[in-house]
Amino acid sequence: MKILAIVQGNYGMRMAETWRKHGPAQWEIETLEITSSLPTMMEDPSEFLPKDIPKADLVISLGEHPGVAELLPEIVKAAGARAAIAPVDNRAWLPPGLAKQVEKDLQKMGVPIVFPVTFCALKEGDSDNPLIQEFARHFGYPEVEIGIEAERVKETRVIRSAPCGSTYFVAEELKGTKIQDAEEKSGILHHNYPCLATMNVDWQFHDTLMHRAGYFTKQAVHRALKK
Repeated sequence: MKILAIVQGNYGMRMAETWRKHGPAQWEIETLEITSSLPTMMEDPSEFLPKDIPKADLVISLGEHPGVAELLPEIVKAAGARAAIAPVDNRAWLPPGLAKQVEKDLQKMGVPIVFPVTFCALKEGDSDNPLIQEFARHFGYPEVEIGIEAERVKETRVIRSAPCGSTYFVAEELKGTKIQDAEEKSGILHHNYPCLATMNVDWQFHDTLMHRAGYFTKQAVHRALKK
């Protein structure tokens, strides 16, 4: 599977590197960096398209500006992609109205898209598209296994990582932790890892998206300890 990640800075680049390191060997990960300054509104998005857009099966938008989402349909078209993922880690970067417009534009092209809020909320069942499902098998809603010895975390294994790679960091740092402290510590460790999610309170969840992402990590540890 060829994946094209649209990035604007270190967060996006770090994610792409995580997928290269921990994803299946047959995946080909390319990045398309948007370096130009984008206006709030675009009359003709094609004027701002980067040159030499790589071909891809799946396009993932990691933009940190609403202009990137406006470019997404044109990038998908140029890449010849058959599916797209546009995570919502900050509503300012992808407001609901813009997401609906992007989805409508891609539907006309026959390209399915999902908008996980946050990226680590992504699950296989969110889409019937095999490309999105394949990505979600490896990155999305975190899942771990934990081995216990003498009431402490002895070993950990990441089944599925949050797309940012934080699950690998948390799993490693939990080793040696008392099992009664592991769940709470995992939430703290998550917040010590660079997270793209905003600290603004979200209208849909009545909490910050960063806290939502941290909750997914804590739940992954909670489920692992119950097994």
